[in-house]
Amino acid sequence: MQPAPATPPFASPPLSAAIADSNRRILWIVALYRAVCGAVLLGIALLADLQALSVAAPNAFVTAAGLYFLFALGAFWWFQQQPRLPIALPILALVLLAADILMLAMIVVAGGSSVAPLPILLFPQLAASGWLLRTRTAFFHAALATVVLLGLDIFRFAEGRIAYTPLLQTALVCIGYFAMVAVAVALGRYTKASEDLAAQRGIDVANLEQVNRLIIQDMQDGVLVVDLNGVVRGHNAQVTRLLGGFGRMRGGMRLSEFSSVLHDYWRRWQEDMTEPFPPFKVDATQRLLRVRLVRIGSGLNGGTLIYLEDLGRAQSEAQQMKLAAMGRLTASIAHEVRNPLSAINQAAQLLEEDGAVAPEGQRLLTMIRNNTRRIDRIVGEVLQLNRRDRQQSEVVPLTDFVRSLVEEIVHGENMPPGAVELNLPPDLAVLFDRGHLNQILWNLVRNAWQHCQKKEGSVRITARAGYMGDAVILELSDDGPGIPAELRGQIFEPFFTTRPGGTGLGLYIARELADANGATLELIPRTPGAHFRMTLRRAAAAVEPAAT
Repeated sequence: MQPAPATPPFASPPLSAAIADSNRRILWIVALYRAVCGAVLLGIALLADLQALSVAAPNAFVTAAGLYFLFALGAFWWFQQQPRLPIALPILALVLLAADILMLAMIVVAGGSSVAPLPILLFPQLAASGWLLRTRTAFFHAALATVVLLGLDIFRFAEGRIAYTPLLQTALVCIGYFAMVAVAVALGRYTKASEDLAAQRGIDVANLEQVNRLIIQDMQDGVLVVDLNGVVRGHNAQVTRLLGGFGRMRGGMRLSEFSSVLHDYWRRWQEDMTEPFPPFKVDATQRLLRVRLVRIGSGLNGGTLIYLEDLGRAQSEAQQMKLAAMGRLTASIAHEVRNPLSAINQAAQLLEEDGAVAPEGQRLLTMIRNNTRRIDRIVGEVLQLNRRDRQQSEVVPLTDFVRSLVEEIVHGENMPPGAVELNLPPDLAVLFDRGHLNQILWNLVRNAWQHCQKKEGSVRITARAGYMGDAVILELSDDGPGIPAELRGQIFEPFFTTRPGGTGLGLYIARELADANGATLELIPRTPGAHFRMTLRRAAAAVEPAAT
């Protein structure tokens, strides 16, 4: 599948569509005016005494008025049916004006001198031409109407069918045509300049808004925009990392759904903007956040900006630098450490197999071998601290990957076949490094098995799409005693463990690898047992499930 073309960073807003709608609306108004005029002329032709009105050819007048009404009604109906102009505006304006002139000329010829003022009916059409075209082409429309109508009156005057006065009236009306077009063109050009300025301002505002959005998205602090009713109108991705709700939070939700503490701070701040607020700790992410609120706008259009600063970020960065240095140091001496360990372990094994050691010394040999394996495992896990910088994301079909991995874990950890219960939809795909995802899930399943009741279905893995469809939520739980509340804030700290012989690096490395792949790993305060939730980035297109 070809990726969708990227949106240019500075794209102009779609103003041409609005301008086209405005042009169509003006032509629709002129069409309505034409239909009204046609209806009035037809009404006069059918209801009035044409002989008393000195109409030269009554039958021809009725026919011409009927044709004009049908044309006007058809043009109005056509505009009603067209969502946009089907042909170029200059051509459409010229065709409609030419039809108006032809129909009006037929009525004038049939009516004689009694309908001499009828050419004034063309003023709205010519004004619309000048306003819409805004070029010298509009003067051609005025010239066309003048040539036809004034030429017709001159011809009739030469034949003696009309007097001098109707001819003079038509000449004055034709002069008015050019004056009307000149005014309309000037106003249209002024409006065009205003439209261009508004379009440029719109582009500038859109560009500035996009720049601001990009800056806010890349900020290390979380940013929420809250209106006067406590509804979140926008937030950056950092908010979901700090509050632990990636894939579940969206604009339009109430602030209380994001965080009850934030909602309480915001409500108190509305009453007293000078009140200082202490930092608070998020249970889901165990992050200590400092809150700063700023008023934006005024009146009914006002709102609040809420900044969330992670106070533990500097400490975490320092810790990561220390651990990275430790990882590099360990990598440089791993060979020197593991070789002696291997020699010690092999010597202990040979002594055990040789039988030269007294029975009471067997316990010491077992201690030597167990501790060499433990040191080797610690060195191996510390070496993995550098792996987060070498992630290579790819599209991973989650269901197939997890099923295959669980089979491998069950075999590798000597678990019974039904120990892990899976509930996975068939069409979910995520963006993740396969090796990292393998290590995270292996760590979580192994920990869950060590603390559960070790029955069938004691470990459960479920997955579902996030609320907005841009994330995948993977949850792993067990039926064990769970993690005490007083220890939940420490389980992701390096070298913290409650299991004898544990290194305390498994969950820390799992969370670091999740962070490196743009995902979150959190402990959910849900009982019974321990309940972990990992929120991953969903791939743009779901992977088809493998055929069975």
